[in-house]
Amino acid sequence: MLRTTEKKALTRLFLLGVGAPIGLDRFYEGDMTGGFLAIIGFLLAAITVFGLLIWIFPFVSKTFRLLREFETSDE
Repeated sequence: MLRTTEKKALTRLFLLGVGAPIGLDRFYEGDMTGGFLAIIGFLLAAITVFGLLIWIFPFVSKTFRLLREFETSDE
């Protein structure tokens, strides 16, 4: 069975992977402002190629942070 911290990390990874353009991971974590900023940021990124490059960096860094959290979870 998975530990609680592993389950949380997997849930957040799933929400990040599926709902990153609409900020589902941010809303799930209780960050309403971050969720709305994620939506606005994605819309701006969709308009320009430069914006898309900027949007990809936080997405990849958060993915790696959650994967490290899953890997190092001790309970």
